[in-house]
Amino acid sequence: MKRTLLVVLVVGSLLVSAVPAVALTSNPDLRTVTPEPNLAPGGINEVSFQLLNDPDGPDDDTRTATNVRIKPRDTGRIDVETGELYVSELPDGDPADLSLKLNVPANLASGTYRIPLDLTYEYDNGAGSATERKVTRYVEVRVESGPRFTVVDTNSTATVDGRGTLELTMRNVGDTAARDSTLTLSTSSPDVSLGASESSTRFVSEWERGENRTFTFDAALSDAATAGNYSLSARVDFEKPSGTVGETPSLSVPLEAHPEMTFAVSELRSTLSIGGSDTLSGTITNTGPMTAHNAVVEFNDTPTASAVGGGYAVGSLAPGESAEFSFRVNVAENVDAGPKQFGIRTAFRNGNGDQLRSDVVDIRLQVGANDPGFEIRGVESTLRVGEEGTLEGRIVNARDDRVRHAVVRFEDPGPTVTPIENTVAIGDLDPGEAANFSFDVEVTSSSDAGPRQFDLSVSYRDRDNAARASGAIPTRVPVGPGTAEFDVDPVDGNLSAGSGGEFRVTVTNTREYTVSDLSAKIYTDSPLSTSDDEAFVDELEPGESTTITFQLSAAGGATEKTYPVQMDFQYDDEAGDTIISDTYQVPVDVTTGSGGLPITLLLLVVLLLGGAAGGVFYYRRRE
Repeated sequence: MKRTLLVVLVVGSLLVSAVPAVALTSNPDLRTVTPEPNLAPGGINEVSFQLLNDPDGPDDDTRTATNVRIKPRDTGRIDVETGELYVSELPDGDPADLSLKLNVPANLASGTYRIPLDLTYEYDNGAGSATERKVTRYVEVRVESGPRFTVVDTNSTATVDGRGTLELTMRNVGDTAARDSTLTLSTSSPDVSLGASESSTRFVSEWERGENRTFTFDAALSDAATAGNYSLSARVDFEKPSGTVGETPSLSVPLEAHPEMTFAVSELRSTLSIGGSDTLSGTITNTGPMTAHNAVVEFNDTPTASAVGGGYAVGSLAPGESAEFSFRVNVAENVDAGPKQFGIRTAFRNGNGDQLRSDVVDIRLQVGANDPGFEIRGVESTLRVGEEGTLEGRIVNARDDRVRHAVVRFEDPGPTVTPIENTVAIGDLDPGEAANFSFDVEVTSSSDAGPRQFDLSVSYRDRDNAARASGAIPTRVPVGPGTAEFDVDPVDGNLSAGSGGEFRVTVTNTREYTVSDLSAKIYTDSPLSTSDDEAFVDELEPGESTTITFQLSAAGGATEKTYPVQMDFQYDDEAGDTIISDTYQVPVDVTTGSGGLPITLLLLVVLLLGGAAGGVFYYRRRE
């Protein structure tokens, strides 16, 4: 009986082992694998992971998971920036490659962290219907020890269409110090530049754990920028104490763009007139967001109007603060009277010391007709060509108010007329009051005699103590013909043909000042000649006369008539300047004699008589 049971068991065993084994079919079992789990604190990290459908047992068949939905959840310290993920089907052995964006705080302690994933999926249960299942899986990540950095604070002074600074404060919140760290700040906006480029760097040799560092960058905003916040990117490359190197993820750095620096102009007062130099005053107000340091209000010069003496310094203006300004503005004579548009702008320095200028503020001003406000009366002149004379007259205040510190100005008269002094101070004038003025004026010898028109003007201070100037006052002045420096008269102007001798001339100084180092010279033409053509006088007072002597001869064949001898003078005037006079002509009368023998005939007779006398003497000695 026992043997029969044993045979049955053995046979049964053999029968079972001879039948092929049937593979088991398992339901889906989802898992995660993270190839690179390391995180860099202080920014956004993108972590790649795989989702696998792989239950226990490598020889088992696994049903395909479909409609897989993955919902990541925050851990409390790490924020997940990625929303829901979806995989249509996940068969056995064919993983899905997915990724998560994780916002990792810079002060996150080193260690391992698990990011929860809420999974929902479906599968065929083998009975012809779908089964839905919900599970939670985790993506494991790791934070290694080392330096980590965070942005603590920023402060910007940059304005639209201007420059400024960005102060960036960062802290090492890691668990070790950093060595040889390089901070790189960069911008991707075309409206923002850092210095002269899109990025700027700073170096720190030792950055201790918990230490704050503040960096200052030059920042500029284009005129196309808008007020508000711009986002810059920062990255720190560093070396750990162990000698290994690392870098932070991109850190977001806010840059506040302040509104453009603007200024308002109000309370304008002006007395501008055509061809005049008048006062423009008003009030400038800083309507921008920052203090304008060392502000200077400038008149925007045009071809028809320009400020005298540059801008008006008003000092520093805080936002909302105002200051008064005043210009003296010259208006051209070719401008029509009426309302005109001009411009005011402000030059200033920002808090970083950069020199900036505001946009031009348009202003509308009334330009009056040319009314100098003064009259010239009683003009008298002793001006002569080639001489120094006097222009005198009276200036009358034709305005309705008193003027103070009035000065009459002789405007540029041209190259042939030169006032010795071009201003005369006449003091204060009440309405209708007049005062005398006088200018010493030199007229060159190249000038023409006749009536000339000169421009006089008056500068003064008005009742508001503002500096003003009238327009040009045309003044008609006669210029007489020039007079000779000297009177020249021959003492004896007769000379016989074929003879010579002294030629004496009386010279009289007709100038109103003493001349010195007077050198006279004569010039002759045939038949006259000279063997001594220069004479010198040490000094000649006004109206004084002296006689100077030359040697003069007339050729024997000269025709009996009057010949000119030319003479000029070189002398020093009262200022010590050396002057060459005009050329004078002195008449010389040449006569041929009455009934006498010509000089050549007389010489021939003398020679013949001498020869005869010599012959007689020789004859007598032979006897």
